[in-house]
Amino acid sequence: MKRTYLVLFCAALLSGTIFSQSLSFGPQFGFVKTKDAAKSVMMPGGAIRINLGGLGIEGAMYYKKDDYNYTIGTTTSTITTKTYPIMLTGLFKILPIAHAEVGIGWYNTKIDYSKLSTAWASIKEETKTDFAYHVGAGAEIPVGSFIITGDVRYVFYELKLDELTQPKNLKSDFYAIMVGVMLKL
Repeated sequence: MKRTYLVLFCAALLSGTIFSQSLSFGPQFGFVKTKDAAKSVMMPGGAIRINLGGLGIEGAMYYKKDDYNYTIGTTTSTITTKTYPIMLTGLFKILPIAHAEVGIGWYNTKIDYSKLSTAWASIKEETKTDFAYHVGAGAEIPVGSFIITGDVRYVFYELKLDELTQPKNLKSDFYAIMVGVMLKL
């Protein structure tokens, strides 16, 4: 008998999710820690979500700036990157408010070498475009015509440096803890 009630309870919870469809958009703000970066940074952006029952799709664009410090010999130098990630994410509903995430992103990154030591003075900057994938989990809490969102994502991204012999790449995988407020249409 308890099992029947449990099944009915779960079915009732999922029925609202299965038949609900919505479109929402709004700002998102993230706390990001990149593997080799000197410190954690904030990542502002915006997103559009389409919920189609148990499946959702999110398109989002963000901005983040990281400083990477490294030492060659006795000289410590800094490489600054400015990245505009454009992410497409599939949201798979686990519960009415919780979901798993998997997606791909296009990363346009400007690498600034102007803070390097004088030995590398001729190198100023380069721009890279790369693809990377991400996984995560999140929650959506409806509050009237708004949705409060919270997501945790891990992005698998390796930034290769064409202009330098040392280092050749930066460990630029990062995790992001995102919060947002979206307007449901």
